[in-house]
Order: sequence, then C-alpha cells, then structure tokens
Amino acid sequence: MRILITGASGFVGSHLGKHLSRDHDVLGIVFRNQRCLPFPNESIDLTAGKAVTALLQDFKPHVIVHAAAMSRVIECEDHPEQAALANVAVTESLALAAKTLRARLIFLSSDQVFSGKKGGYRESHIPDPVNVYGRTKLEAENAVIASGVVSLIVRSNSLVGPSIGWGDSFTDMIVRKLRAGEAVTLFEDQYRSPIHIRTMVRIVEAVCVLGLSGLIHAGGPRRISRLDTGYAVARAYALSPEGITAVGYRSHPRADVLTADNSYDISHLRQLLPFIEMRPLDEELAEDAITSRKP
Repeated sequence: MRILITGASGFVGSHLGKHLSRDHDVLGIVFRNQRCLPFPNESIDLTAGKAVTALLQDFKPHVIVHAAAMSRVIECEDHPEQAALANVAVTESLALAAKTLRARLIFLSSDQVFSGKKGGYRESHIPDPVNVYGRTKLEAENAVIASGVVSLIVRSNSLVGPSIGWGDSFTDMIVRKLRAGEAVTLFEDQYRSPIHIRTMVRIVEAVCVLGLSGLIHAGGPRRISRLDTGYAVARAYALSPEGITAVGYRSHPRADVLTADNSYDISHLRQLLPFIEMRPLDEELAEDAITSRKP
C-alpha cells in the first residue's frame, strides 16, 4: 500500500512514517527538517497547491494521512489567519486532491473540537470548540466531509510517549525538565484520556489496512489529569516528583481558551478495533523508560 504522510517530521508523523514504512511504501511530506528521517520524504510547502498536486499525482497514494497542523492552542489564538490557512485551507485542498486521485484520506483531528465542559465525549456529541485551534480543526473536518472524499476523521486525545528524534512530546518535556532540576507546573484540574503514541500508530495502520471511514475518537482507556500524567512519567523514569507543582488551569493567563475535561468514551473505537490492546499508562511509560536505558 502506498501511504503519504503530511507533517512527517513532527512527533506523530515521524512515528507513523517509521512504523508504516516497515510494511508499506511510505512517502512523508515535510516543510522544514534539519535531520534525515528514517523513511523517504519530500520537502514541500503544503500551501503551494500546484506543487502538492504534482507530488500526489507522481506518488499516486492509496491513502493520505494528514497529520500536519498548527496545533499549539495559544499560538493559534495569537495568529488566527495563519491557523486557518494551515489547518483549514490545506486540509480542504488535500481532500479535493485525494478525491481526484481516488485516494482515501485519514484526517487527524483533535479533542479540542469540544469545550471540555462535560468530558466522556463520544462521536455522537456535538462539537462546541472554545478556541481558534478547535474551531479550525472542526472547520477542517467539515471541509473533508463536504469534499466527498472517502475519509476517516480520527480525533486524537492527549498523546504521550517519547519522540524518536523529531518533534517534541509531553513525556520529553517532563523528563527533560526533571532531569535538569527545572520546575514543572501541571494542571490538577485538566483531564484527558492520554493515549500512547505506539497505540495511536497501530490504530492508524489498522484503519489504513481495513479501509474504515467515518469518525472515531482515539484516546486511552482512562480519564486522568495532566498532573497525574506527569507523575506517571516521573515514576516510570525513576525521577523525583518533587519538582512537579500542581496548579489549577484557571490560573493560566489565557484560561478562557483552555479546556477542563476533554476525556473520551472510546467504546466505538474498541468496537471497531477490538484487537488493538489498550495497556495501562504506567505499563507503556515503563517500557519507554527501559528502552531509553538501552545502549
């Protein structure tokens, strides 16, 4: 299977490319990348429509996994036009190109399409974003649906696990700061359903192979605060949790665009992909820590 991955030099895209290239013909699209990726890739600006179309026509992908995005909530608030271009216009263009090529599109969306006022979100819940990032991801979802392309929208939740040298992650940040003796401040009242990057990659591979379409929520099996997620990382890497300080998310100066509880009900995911193992977060992180100590 020929699979094209956008955002291939990011945290998610690099993991996807490395994993999928074992059994599939993978081509990654990167914008700027200072290091050589362990799978074939091309450097291109996704807003350059003609160049992107030419690349797609040359590679002729069976599946396009659209992982590229402007995803930092505060950055999107400060630069809404740039966020709209990166998250909405690019997605719409890719959807139309995929339809022309009769390729399937897997669009990686976000839990931020919800306000976080209730938690336990299922696919049937009506989105109600409170920040620019969430609104642009929802607009992009609607653009994918309107295009008529055969597609699957995957709303990922909070991702954990180490990077493989490209992009940065929540886990990397916790480990780096605690090892350096730097303070780590985490929200005790902000909840997610963290999912390990290994599990996320397996989900994406499965939906590529099975040809699933529609919408799924991809999160972990447990609702957990950002604070307790940070403690779990510290435990796994045998780091002192004393450097972690608990605060309420409303103490943040931009709290109005942050969300409290974006946890998921993943019943639909479990029904569609019952063979995907959902391991406890502590087990996943412990495996990461062991692997990091290997020469």
